[in-house]
Amino acid sequence: MRRRIKDNLRLVAKDLESSRVDLPLPLKLRTAELILKLMRRRGHFGLFVILGWQRKWHKHLDISDSRQDIFAADRHDIMEAGRRRHRRHDIGLTVNFDGAILIDGRGGIVHSGVFIEGLRPRVAAQRLNSGRFDDLSEQFGFETKVHARHLSAITASYIFRGTTIFTVSEENGAFHIFEGGRIVHRG
Repeated sequence: MRRRIKDNLRLVAKDLESSRVDLPLPLKLRTAELILKLMRRRGHFGLFVILGWQRKWHKHLDISDSRQDIFAADRHDIMEAGRRRHRRHDIGLTVNFDGAILIDGRGGIVHSGVFIEGLRPRVAAQRLNSGRFDDLSEQFGFETKVHARHLSAITASYIFRGTTIFTVSEENGAFHIFEGGRIVHRG
């Protein structure tokens, strides 16, 4: 039976209690809440969210379709999301987009539908957990095989220090949170 959103958020909060990422816990929990509500509403889809994005990392971005970058011109605060005046741009609109959603450290969505380039997951995995493994999924500590979105997300959490990364698996609906190249929540 599917857990209620409140129960899931309690588990997320517990897993984030010992976080070393200096982003406000309410901001992390609000991001998780929006994603969990979207999962309840929309069923299976893939999602990749970077919380704590900084301008200095823009050299890693590429936008293949500017129509998917619906937040670039109109700052959207996730702490205000869901209120009547902020419904024009809902992250739910992005579930069919390729790429990531980028949220700054104050909760402002700055981009959507962006590709993150130059992450090199194999190099990050080797630095985090050297040894012999069958594949990157195993080396990063995933319980099952994952693909590009999750490997990019966990690598991004390592490369972009001070971020909290959220993913939803398109294949099985798994919800993960990453920090510092580690899985901090599995849901």
